[in-house]
Amino acid sequence: MATVTWESPPQLCLATADLPGASGHPLRRWSTTATSTPAGFVGRQSELRILGDRLAAAELGHPQVVYVEGEAGGGKSTLLSAFLGSLSNAAVLEVSGDEAETLLSYGIIDQLEPGTFTEPGTDPMAAGARLLDLLDRRQADGQVVVLALDDLQWADRPSSRAVLFALRRLRADKVLAVVSTRVGGLADPGWARFLSGDSRVTRIRLGGLSAGELTALASALGLGVLSARGAARLAAHTEGNALYCRALLDEIGIAGLSAATDRGLPAPRDLSAVILARVASLPASAQSFLAAASVLGQHAPMPAIASVARLADAHGEVDAAVAAGLLTEGASAPELTFTHPLYRAAIYADLSPTSRRELHARAAQTVAGRARLAHRAAASMGPDEALAGELEASALTTVASGDLGGAAWALEQAAALSPAAQDRERRLLDAAVILLNAADTTAAARVLASCQVSSARRDAVTGLLGVFTGSPNAEGSLLAAWQAHDPETEREIGARAATSLTNWMVISGRPEEALNWADRAVGGTVPGSTLRAMARTGQAYAFAAAGRSPEGLAALGFLPGSGNEVSISETDALIMRGMLKVYVDDLPGAIADLGVATARLGTGLPSSYPGPCLSHLSDAQFRRGDWDAALTHAQLATALAQDTDRPLDLARAHARAAQVLACRGQWPAAQAHVNAARAAAERLPLVYAVATAATAAAALAHARGDLAGVLRATEPVRATGLVDAGGRPGIFDWRAIEADALIGLGRLDDAETMLDEFEAAIPRLGLGSAGLGSARLASAGLASAGLALARCRGNLAAALGDATGAEAAFTRAREIEPGVPMPFEHARLSLDDGRRLAAAQDRPAAVAQLEKAHRLFSDLGADPYLQACAAELATLQVTATTASPAELLGLSRAELAVARLVATGLTNKEVASELYVSVKTVEYHLRNSYIKLDITSRRALAALLH
Repeated sequence: MATVTWESPPQLCLATADLPGASGHPLRRWSTTATSTPAGFVGRQSELRILGDRLAAAELGHPQVVYVEGEAGGGKSTLLSAFLGSLSNAAVLEVSGDEAETLLSYGIIDQLEPGTFTEPGTDPMAAGARLLDLLDRRQADGQVVVLALDDLQWADRPSSRAVLFALRRLRADKVLAVVSTRVGGLADPGWARFLSGDSRVTRIRLGGLSAGELTALASALGLGVLSARGAARLAAHTEGNALYCRALLDEIGIAGLSAATDRGLPAPRDLSAVILARVASLPASAQSFLAAASVLGQHAPMPAIASVARLADAHGEVDAAVAAGLLTEGASAPELTFTHPLYRAAIYADLSPTSRRELHARAAQTVAGRARLAHRAAASMGPDEALAGELEASALTTVASGDLGGAAWALEQAAALSPAAQDRERRLLDAAVILLNAADTTAAARVLASCQVSSARRDAVTGLLGVFTGSPNAEGSLLAAWQAHDPETEREIGARAATSLTNWMVISGRPEEALNWADRAVGGTVPGSTLRAMARTGQAYAFAAAGRSPEGLAALGFLPGSGNEVSISETDALIMRGMLKVYVDDLPGAIADLGVATARLGTGLPSSYPGPCLSHLSDAQFRRGDWDAALTHAQLATALAQDTDRPLDLARAHARAAQVLACRGQWPAAQAHVNAARAAAERLPLVYAVATAATAAAALAHARGDLAGVLRATEPVRATGLVDAGGRPGIFDWRAIEADALIGLGRLDDAETMLDEFEAAIPRLGLGSAGLGSARLASAGLASAGLALARCRGNLAAALGDATGAEAAFTRAREIEPGVPMPFEHARLSLDDGRRLAAAQDRPAAVAQLEKAHRLFSDLGADPYLQACAAELATLQVTATTASPAELLGLSRAELAVARLVATGLTNKEVASELYVSVKTVEYHLRNSYIKLDITSRRALAALLH
């Protein structure tokens, strides 16, 4: 990753109003060629060269992201304008954030296509997929697409997540994204990780203008020649801040700068004084017009501004403000925009409290909807229960529409206007709960910090936040909530606290305590209620953690059999049912349930378990043998977990991705995911996170043949002292890997001990007893664990020279095999049995088993195991390829994934939707596949693959 850094000036920022969507949607702009270079642009040649280089790479089909950061007024927007103005053959999508519209859901996304409107509740993944489609269409004629996003720090969160989703999915697209933000303005952890860890990202840190550049600036503005002495003084005094330098050049002039002492220059922090001096030079009516505009936001229609200013005809005032450089006319008249956000901030901050309230009151009569409520709140002179009630009612309506961020904002405003302390606290806590449901833990923590009254509910919500973030204080807060709640009047609080404690006990490795808390949660709720469903969901999780998944599924018996028939309000329970089906080897059922839930998440449905849903769907697909889909959903889970910043979700998502990549022999990528899973576990050092990361690390070490590395990987789980919880078969499948490593290292006594421990961990499953058929094993829900155990016992017996015991163990494994719908486990069984048979000189049987394993590993693309299998066959004088299907066909992994889906009859757009990539990427991989395979049709492709 390339990084260019210069020393930056101190941040200049003035307070502004906290109003969402005060003037409707932002200005939308799209063009195939950009405007000319802005007047007065000087310097920045190094930065322009970097942008040009990245554009050249994008034109070759290598998507690039350039991240520009600098202080307020440092020239970020001007640099973007200069770069865009230099383009002659590019499709430019230019959008910008607005501080007044940070809560306007999808304001940024809707700027990209005039006339579109994204419903507030739309899932960012769905909006991101739509953005990918837009980028596809803009590339249709072969042009490179330049997506310029200015002021990312003010982008609404749904848009920010959608854009990030789309950028992560670019693969072979002719796209250059240029994103700018203020230094320190990027708080989103998902963006932070992407910008610091993606090889396609180049970071540019803007510093101040030099004295020489300031001399050139003065000349470009037509102000004359600025002396070297004056330029040096200006550069030193302002630290080269472009906006402030230009303002001083306009106000003081060349002569003033050349003659003035430092005492004669306004201090950099008094930039507002320079701006306000310019405002003061205008007629009173123009000043009133600007004041009204500042109240309406960064931009607003001219008639609305005139109405708030009470001006019948404001054309003269508009001309004066534009001539003064304070306002610009938008591309879609009569839209007016402040030339720079700091101009608007200075004017707004200069209003007296009385004037500000009066102007907001007028604005409330001009706009509608939430913007009207926002202005009424800003116009309020103090506590106002009636208005607070309206805001609260608006929040309820907004929640129903899916706009959780907007609902939380309304509740925060209602809290600020609440006369009674208890109403204020209640509304703040309601806002925090909504933010947690929206997976915005940072905002939820901020709201909770503003609560002033200790209560059972506050402790319960704080504890729930702690469960998500892995806070060591979570358990204490939840216990305090349980102890303080009134069972008669606060049953809901008690039930929520008990359910959260259930989940905490599960991930802490204390399943029996989890079951006790689940009983309390269920007992405190009414049958048929939403709270009862929530409590039963937690109870099911506790049963699974205790090795009693069938009882957990029974606890979810209130759900209809078909996931499509499960009510929207019970989606969390549906996700939990899908998770438990993974644990009991019901992979078709798990994929069905989790697939329905994933589709709902894609429509914007809030859920407590979005990360686990995608991670477990990936795990089910891996076990089932659909590794391409498993990797796709693991990558989606990773993106979601990075956005929500929940450590356990991060560990799970990275572990699922590592699992596929490790078994395919893609070592560097797998190692990166293992490292990320371990980092997440370090943030949440509870056994579930530790075991998740350990399982991924063990899988990677085993695939690489690093047997000692397997034991190092599993050691952290054993160090917790909670091996029963962290090694529960069906949930964490590292025991068989560890046994293989011990046997391979010749530590046979340790392997025997470990396998006895493994067998004891499998509920109601005793392979030491005779007569256990596949039907009984499958009914226990742990056939996969039984198969792995029998295979390992066969390997151990073979290593001990016990041919009879080895044959008996592999025979038992073959009996269990039909009840295990997992191709990879079948292949491993055949590989190990083939090795045993070869050692016993039974060549025909050995070849049959090894060839079976070879076919299965080949179909999966399990390269390391395929090579091991080919090596075993070679010792038997049987030639077998060591290449995967992709290598045999000469295709890359990505090309094979696309080809397989195309071969099923899907269109390019449908394939792009399945893989969450752009159509351009699908076309690129398909075109390469045709060339490599020397074919020209989809029918020929299907014939080759089948």
